[in-house]
Amino acid sequence: MNINHKYIALSLSVILLLVIIAKKVSIVAALVWAKSSDFFTTSNSVNLQALAKRVGITLSRNTGLNNSGFSQSKYQAAKTNPDIYWAIYDITKDSLIESSSNADENVYGASVPKIFVASAALANNKGNISSNDYEKIIKLLVKSDNEVWTPLQNLAGGGQKVNDWAQSMGYNNQPARSMGNNANAIDMCKLYRDVCRNNFIGAEVIFRITSSCQTSTSRSRKYMPTSVYMGSKTGTYLQSNHDCGWVQNGQNFYAISVLTELGSGGSDYIATMWRGLYNEYIK
Repeated sequence: MNINHKYIALSLSVILLLVIIAKKVSIVAALVWAKSSDFFTTSNSVNLQALAKRVGITLSRNTGLNNSGFSQSKYQAAKTNPDIYWAIYDITKDSLIESSSNADENVYGASVPKIFVASAALANNKGNISSNDYEKIIKLLVKSDNEVWTPLQNLAGGGQKVNDWAQSMGYNNQPARSMGNNANAIDMCKLYRDVCRNNFIGAEVIFRITSSCQTSTSRSRKYMPTSVYMGSKTGTYLQSNHDCGWVQNGQNFYAISVLTELGSGGSDYIATMWRGLYNEYIK
């Protein structure tokens, strides 16, 4: 029997290439989660809405607010402002689209690293946490409640365990409270990639809860169109003013991270960057 070894080798190469491509553009788990008829109930039947109401919070899915005032010229100038650190990531294709030259520099994270603490608490406990702990995560990510920050870090095993988890995920920041509490635009995008692609235990919980962040109205949501769903985590302390999160545009997901060292004046720069990046790279 004659065997065409070159043909077999070529066929295997084509199959391998198709497998790689399929993996690269595989369905993002968040797309499935987003289609849930009861959005705030997880796949394993955790009713986040009911838990939120027990602590006085009502969850609702965030969209852009499409407020007037976006300035294209302000956006263009902001892209090269040394006090603004930004990145935009295509979660669906799992690839970085564009970033500022300082996007990999760690800066003081304020409350932005809280999302790492919540993620580590879920992942390190393999998702097996109590109702009270779910309530703490809701308070941390929706209201940015400082009182539950350390208890959740302790649930993760302590600050070193939070930093170890971040390192195991391939991030280059040290997000633990009082043990770094820093962030960079690239790793923030990668975290939201890992959330939306379900790359760690508890990612679905993080996705659903960040969808209801209540501290982003003057920042990421301000100028974004009402047609897009989005979720994020903000941070504010002295000169640090940040907002990083994910955006659903049709069937595709993206991450946008904007960290600033502009104090309260950074809020409109964040809003401007989010809408500008959306217009230039997503729309």
